[in-house]
Amino acid sequence: MEPLGVDAQMRLHVLCESPAWRTQLQLIGKPVLTRINEIVPEARLTGLLAHMRPRILVLVVATDNFADEQLVSDVLLETCYDVIEAFGPEHQVALKVLGESAFDHHVGRWAAAHTSATAGVSAPLYGMVHLPDHAEHGEGATWVRDRSVIAEGPQLCLAFCAPGAPLPAITQLATGAGIPVRRLRREGPVAELSPVRTTETAGEAGTVADVRQRIAPR
Repeated sequence: MEPLGVDAQMRLHVLCESPAWRTQLQLIGKPVLTRINEIVPEARLTGLLAHMRPRILVLVVATDNFADEQLVSDVLLETCYDVIEAFGPEHQVALKVLGESAFDHHVGRWAAAHTSATAGVSAPLYGMVHLPDHAEHGEGATWVRDRSVIAEGPQLCLAFCAPGAPLPAITQLATGAGIPVRRLRREGPVAELSPVRTTETAGEAGTVADVRQRIAPR
């Protein structure tokens, strides 16, 4: 968390790096405010407001048994650079995966390593997991989860495909919602980065910079 300043109403504004920190600050805000005023009486703070960094949400999916970790790392790094170039280093990227496969764990590890390596230079990068709730929805859990993910409005979908494999099923929902989908696969020694045409977006859906007008920071 980072203090941003005090407004004319003597409210302290604080920048939170993640939704979890914002929730925590909202829960403990009143006692924190009281303690600050006790320690620094001249502060006379009247309130505490939590803010979030603007966020770019990227859905990251793969076909079964996709195992090209180097391609994943290269594409994620490229995507982060695109966000910084298009929107500035204050924007954070949230990478959302859908399971607990080796692919999903690699995305999470990469996000943590990248955040550590770029600390103080750019906004933190977050890996997020959205698992289906089989206890609540039974056999339809995956379908319910996928529709919920699309309803969150990802600004981009990265779909990693093994050679010869079709796109993951959730990409159909993404294209139907106008979310740019980028198909990524390696054919031989060179990776093929194939944009997928959508029904809602003119032209081809490539990197984040290509779809800048579509993106609304969250």
